Amino acid sequence: MENPLDVQSILNALTDTSAKRRERTIQALTPDEVRDPRIQDRLQRIVSADPVEYARNAARAALIANGITPMPSATEIQLREEGAQKPALFAFGLVGLVIACLILACIAIAVVAIVSSGSWSF
Repeated sequence: MENPLDVQSILNALTDTSAKRRERTIQALTPDEVRDPRIQDRLQRIVSADPVEYARNAARAALIANGITPMPSATEIQLREEGAQKPALFAFGLVGLVIACLILACIAIAVVAIVSSGSWSF
């Protein structure tokens, strides 16, 4: 871990846009790497502000396993898992589709009733 290029590649991986890559990098860290102040600082940032819970948990576990107390979250931010909103959007879309179908069915029934009653005959 003495090589500064290795530390830089770890720091880059810890800021990757993929939460899975951040988590895998954290889990692969050696105790010597975790004790590096730059990596330790990045892990503390992940613990306090990463948007993905499993990445925060991995960073917290790495720090604790190496005898380092994780910092509490610096700010209260709303954190959610990747893709957590997709089921809600699907449910709202499905409800909207059912309501639209019911409205169309009511209109169709009303038209059939009017036409079949002969009230339109001259």
